[in-house]
Amino acid sequence: MKISNFISKSIFLVSIISVIFVLLVTILLQYNNFQKESGEIKKTYLKQKKKHLEKEVEKVYNYIQFKEKEINEKLKIELKQKVDNAYNTAMFIYKQYKNKKSDDEIKELIVNVLKNYSFSNERSYYFINSNDGRAILFNKNDYLNTYKHIWNMYDSKGEYIIRKQSAIALKKGSGFVKNHFVKPDIKNSKQFPKLSYIRNFEPFNWHIGTGEYLDDVEELAKDEILNYIASIRYEESGYIFLNTIYKKALIFNGKKQLPAIEYPNYELLKKQLDASSKKEGGFIKYKFKKLDSKEEYGKIAFVKRFEKWGWIIGTGAYIDEIDEIIEQKKLFLKNSVFFQLELGFLFILFIILVIYFISQKTSSLINSHIENFINEFDIATKEFKKINVHNLAYKEFKTLAKNLNKILEQRNSDYEKLENYNKILNEHVISSTTDLKGVITDVSQAFCDITGYTKEELIGKSHNIIRHPDIENSFYQNIWKELEKNNVFKGEIKNIKKDGEVYWVDIIIQPIYENNTKIGYTAIKHDITDKKRIEDYSITDELTKLYNRRYFNSKIEDGIKIAKEKNSLFSLFMIDIDYFKDYNDTYGHQQGDEALYKVANTLKEFFKGFDSYSFRLGGEEFAVLLYPKSKEEAITLATEFKERVKNLHIRHDSSKVSSFITVSCGVAFLEEDMKSKEFYICADKALYKAKESGRDKVSTF
Repeated sequence: MKISNFISKSIFLVSIISVIFVLLVTILLQYNNFQKESGEIKKTYLKQKKKHLEKEVEKVYNYIQFKEKEINEKLKIELKQKVDNAYNTAMFIYKQYKNKKSDDEIKELIVNVLKNYSFSNERSYYFINSNDGRAILFNKNDYLNTYKHIWNMYDSKGEYIIRKQSAIALKKGSGFVKNHFVKPDIKNSKQFPKLSYIRNFEPFNWHIGTGEYLDDVEELAKDEILNYIASIRYEESGYIFLNTIYKKALIFNGKKQLPAIEYPNYELLKKQLDASSKKEGGFIKYKFKKLDSKEEYGKIAFVKRFEKWGWIIGTGAYIDEIDEIIEQKKLFLKNSVFFQLELGFLFILFIILVIYFISQKTSSLINSHIENFINEFDIATKEFKKINVHNLAYKEFKTLAKNLNKILEQRNSDYEKLENYNKILNEHVISSTTDLKGVITDVSQAFCDITGYTKEELIGKSHNIIRHPDIENSFYQNIWKELEKNNVFKGEIKNIKKDGEVYWVDIIIQPIYENNTKIGYTAIKHDITDKKRIEDYSITDELTKLYNRRYFNSKIEDGIKIAKEKNSLFSLFMIDIDYFKDYNDTYGHQQGDEALYKVANTLKEFFKGFDSYSFRLGGEEFAVLLYPKSKEEAITLATEFKERVKNLHIRHDSSKVSSFITVSCGVAFLEEDMKSKEFYICADKALYKAKESGRDKVSTF
């Protein structure tokens, strides 16, 4: 028996009337909405446009505010670095020659070095004064052999310059000081505000310093800011204009004016001055020509004042463009209304036809059989059985049930396979799932097995529970940066188990989505602990735990390549324990191994905070590859390490230079077109030079 036989003809006329009635009601409602919304479009759009203009100006205002605050901080950092470099240079010269030359000779060396030091800014220079008021290096002139007393010198504000500097040097050791001073390249005696940093140089009761003229620094910052603002463009004709309260145009028609020009329209400038006098800024209306046209158009703009520099920042939008957009939006709304009406008509007609076909006899008769079919289907799906065809009355339902039974049979088989597959994955694949904040929401059994934690101990925690302390924060920050970009992260990570044992995994982390929304991350890991152990053994010296000669040969090539690509300074330290053969002969090889380990551990700890690699090349020979900030820093570090070894106080009665173990060090710097072999030879020659000069020395090639 077919269900279609029960379907009879019904009330077609009622359906037609229903369609017409619903359609008329829909048209009326849509028309009223259209009339109401079209009047609000311009008001809403203008409000949005004003908000956008205000936002663009606020972004530029915040940028200027940020750069203005950044000036002094950046200047202080630069001044401190310059003075620290000068101090270190002076201290190095003093220590190098204090037992070889007289104080006057050492002073002359220091003054000559600092006097001839060149800065990119010609108005910058080093100065040296004694803390009792004598000029040593003053306004680029050397007064070592001429007595120049400047203790009572004061600036245009009446402040004693040298007294303030000496007070800071003697009380604090170093610090910043503000005063007014003449510029060396300007012949008149006009004084300008200046920020200086000074540092006490104890050996000669001096203070060394340098400074920058604040107006010069501020002008450079303003120029950088104006270049950036002039480059800003948004939408089709959007740009930023910038004028001053002194009737000057700095950025006009989207272009930086160099030099600044007189603003051509005083009435318009007055509007800007009035609107920007409010702290939060304000809007103005006027006429102005477009960038690509000589004709003037109505325009609305938002302006805000940066009081400290007397700048008026603004941007605007042309009213005619707003009107065009509004008309387009009205047309779009009108088309949208008619389109919705068409869809509504078709949808209502469809509904009426469906009601027409199913509303009569079929509904009551078929419902009972449908419920029976649904019940049989629910039982089959929940209990993993087949639908009982004999309990169905209609031929169509029986045919459908037979087809569904085939699908259910396949589904049951697939479900069983899936369960087995999930069990295998859970037991053998190391995986974890987190929410967007990195909180663990699920882990596999394999994850629990390798970490030693139970699921209950892991869920609700972050992966910090297995984080190894050697892994730096920057590594995990890079992972989060990639994931926040919706990228897949791949890499190797060192972790720690519950019992403290270290293990390595190769990991893939990717985002999880639900309904196109990111809800968390899944990580799949592969245990590579054995592989990493083999790698570590292959590049590590067994006794000292430093990198070995094999890894040195690889890293020196990598270091040369990086230094040439980044145009950075690269140095090689060759270090040898003095008279170590005699030490072994005197104390035995076991004691010698302990001494090697102590020196190596000191080397590793000393250079730990620098961009460097430490190696044992063989026997008592060590090496360091270092990216120093300057050659002076490299030599200073080598000297400090040499003293650090001596201060270990490892007894060495067979040494000819000290009663304790000492080291000699040769330092070489990578030169242009230098290969690794030449680089190594230079460092080796420098080491030989250190030994020849009496050992317990640092020499350069």
